[in-house]
Amino acid sequence: MEKIISNHELQSTPYLKWVTPSQLEQIHNASLEVLERTGMIVKHKEALALLKEAGCRVKGERVWVPGWLVEECIRLAPRRIAVADRLGQRVMLLEKNRVYYGTGSDLPFTIDLESGERRTSTKQDVVDASKVVDALPNYDFLMSYAIASDTPPAASDLHQFEAMTTHCSKPIIFTAHNAENTEALIMMAAACAGGLEQLSANPYIILYSEPISPLVHTHDGVAKMFKCFEYNIPVVYTPGVLAGATTPVTKAGCIVQMNAESLAGVVMAQLKKKGAPVIIGGGATPMDMKTTATLYGAPETSMNYAVMTQLAQFYGLPNFTEAGCVNSPLPDIQAGVEAAMSILMAQLSGCNLVHDVGYLEGGKTGYLPFLAYCEDIISMARYTGSGTRTSADHLAVDCIDEVGPGGHFISHKHTLKYFREEIWSPRYLVRDRWEQWEKGGKVMSLDRAVEEVKAILAHHQAHPLPAGAAEEMRKIIQEVENRGKS
Repeated sequence: MEKIISNHELQSTPYLKWVTPSQLEQIHNASLEVLERTGMIVKHKEALALLKEAGCRVKGERVWVPGWLVEECIRLAPRRIAVADRLGQRVMLLEKNRVYYGTGSDLPFTIDLESGERRTSTKQDVVDASKVVDALPNYDFLMSYAIASDTPPAASDLHQFEAMTTHCSKPIIFTAHNAENTEALIMMAAACAGGLEQLSANPYIILYSEPISPLVHTHDGVAKMFKCFEYNIPVVYTPGVLAGATTPVTKAGCIVQMNAESLAGVVMAQLKKKGAPVIIGGGATPMDMKTTATLYGAPETSMNYAVMTQLAQFYGLPNFTEAGCVNSPLPDIQAGVEAAMSILMAQLSGCNLVHDVGYLEGGKTGYLPFLAYCEDIISMARYTGSGTRTSADHLAVDCIDEVGPGGHFISHKHTLKYFREEIWSPRYLVRDRWEQWEKGGKVMSLDRAVEEVKAILAHHQAHPLPAGAAEEMRKIIQEVENRGKS
């Protein structure tokens, strides 16, 4: 087994608790009540058979799940999931208080880096985003960012994965059209990881799948999940909702329904395979009642995620949330406020997988310099989340005594020893005095991010694929494209 690597220390303080233990119990019990009283629709035959055999009441596609079965399956699910990168190094430990950041998937539009015009996303946008994520140290995982709309629809998910894994060696969370394409993607990943045995032992891919709210589990959604468990590939199985439209408008009601849907996924996962690596959570956004917009940048969204993270920790299960996704259509002051607020909340809550970072326009549009700009926000949030050290040397009583009244600390060895770790340094934010800034050309922080992205796209190269992997991936893609034509 490869050595476990972690770039980020386990967060200890400060640590955000949004609701009380008794409130968590209320939400949990209400979620069980939904599954027992209202039940759910399941459109997957094998899942229906497993649920019935396990003691659920089943009538057609309607299933009612007893609370004892939910709690039994929670105990069976792994409390900790280790995820590798493409090189086999275990770099993401999904456990309590470990926070990892990445992009989202499938943006239909991109603001062009050169023209500044908003246009339809292409496979090249997936390539470019993959390079940027691979180069920036505070991004831990990659989702496709853009839709490869210029590729054959039947295999567009495979084209996106090829672009991602070729140009980024970090862990990948992927989407797939169906179970058949999921298996094809797994075979592509195996070609890049040294074979199926190595991939299963140290998976560097995670499937994203979801139910349809309220309380419908589709054939494809479950089938993709079940296919991954055959190969020990972890699965994010979480709802994406609009509070007030597909869930109750109250924050507690939204969380209860989402939690019920996630727990149903845990049940089906464990009935399929004991110990199946499943990740709960979801996209808990309200709908703007004036515009019908999805409110990614709203405070109630971050409040929902804080509670859902506490629930996941209550269960001892890894979770999946969002931050850094904004409603502003452009990377302006509003975008910065929305991104910073949500990323800090995610960090202090201790979420595990935080995706959709760098999204504009409520998850419809991408702009790579804003994705890069969020690197500074993540870094700042991580620094804040690391807390304040109070060792004897950090309290610095001896240092204060040595300098004495009227002295200065700028040349003291204590300052030299600690200033790099005690004073956070940004990548893009401007800290020059006015005269320095003016002399330097009045460059703004977003301008620096633009130049960084251009430099990455011009020069950065990901760790190369193993020999024959690129050819094997192209062969698999061609087979799926041919199947789509027949």
